[in-house]
Amino acid sequence: MSSRVVGHGRCPKCNREGSIVFKEISGRIYVYVKHGREWCYLGPLDRVDLSSILIDLRDYHISTTKLVDYVRVKWGTISMRIPVLFVIGLALLLAAYGIGIGDSSYGNYVLALVLLSTLSFLLAIAVYESTYTRLQGYTILSRIISKGLVPYALFTVVLVVCVIIATIPLVASIRLEFRIPLHTSPPDVETYAYISIVIPITSFIISSLIITYLSRPLISSLRKLIVYIIVSVTASYIIFFVIPLILHGIQVLVEPATFIHIATSVSVAFATTVAFIIMFTAALSVLKKIVKI
Repeated sequence: MSSRVVGHGRCPKCNREGSIVFKEISGRIYVYVKHGREWCYLGPLDRVDLSSILIDLRDYHISTTKLVDYVRVKWGTISMRIPVLFVIGLALLLAAYGIGIGDSSYGNYVLALVLLSTLSFLLAIAVYESTYTRLQGYTILSRIISKGLVPYALFTVVLVVCVIIATIPLVASIRLEFRIPLHTSPPDVETYAYISIVIPITSFIISSLIITYLSRPLISSLRKLIVYIIVSVTASYIIFFVIPLILHGIQVLVEPATFIHIATSVSVAFATTVAFIIMFTAALSVLKKIVKI
């Protein structure tokens, strides 16, 4: 009897990661997953779907040569589809920028281009998850998550705030305006000014797409997924709505009306973003089925 480690993967029986081991007994190869000192038996090689288990494939044994060749050929064939879809999405997004910055009256065209680019990005994710994820997974994102959910959420917050600020020029026909009242001097006169913060729906769409993508490695854990989305989305909008207030003076933050309007603004922005995240997640499930067909 001989045995070889052929790669690293996730066990379908206990849902834990471990080493994929081939054992050759009487000329037949059997598949096991080794978790330290514990073993899980999966069955004969010809009855096990390795593509749904393997995360990292290693060319250790001659018996895996055909599998390695198949994976590499499959990988090479599909790998071009994802960059092409990404480039198409990016091109549509840049076109939206060009039109939006050039003339704000073309908001409908900007919104249409952003929606098309979003569809292209979602299709790229669906293709990735239908092919690479079972073999490699979200390697880079998983490494960040391995450091803890809090650092990952903070990373998302910074990214989302930057994305919202960067996409505000993508003026669309649909937009949300948040007006935060500010009490002005002199103190004996009740006068109010307003800070108007306008966020086009395109910013919500792109931010939601970013969060949807970053949440994909957490999809297997509903609790972590919910915590991540709530924390990252809420913190992102709190920071975003507080920044303009600080620019008008730190004393603004002590006014009672400020807290009420921040809470209202964050709640509306949160609901809008989460609604898009749910729609994008559902769309990914549909697109993955279409891709597999």
